[in-house]
Amino acid sequence: MLAQRDFRLLWTGETVSGLGNSITAVALPLIAVEELDADSTAVGLLAAAVWLPWLLIGLSVGAWARGWTGGTAASSAR
Repeated sequence: MLAQRDFRLLWTGETVSGLGNSITAVALPLIAVEELDADSTAVGLLAAAVWLPWLLIGLSVGAWARGWTGGTAASSAR
């Protein structure tokens, strides 16, 4: 699998993306506390805001796409 260039690019991109998401999940609350003197409520709201786009867009689009037939979803992904 690693011999295929497209797979290596996909794997590298996903790895870098996951690393960036993990760093953001740790660094964002720390910066809010240290630099902005945020209290626990503000840090909790900030952590919830990180998940908000996924909850609003990801779940609704997933439910919408589930109604498609397999061929329609596969052909639109190309």
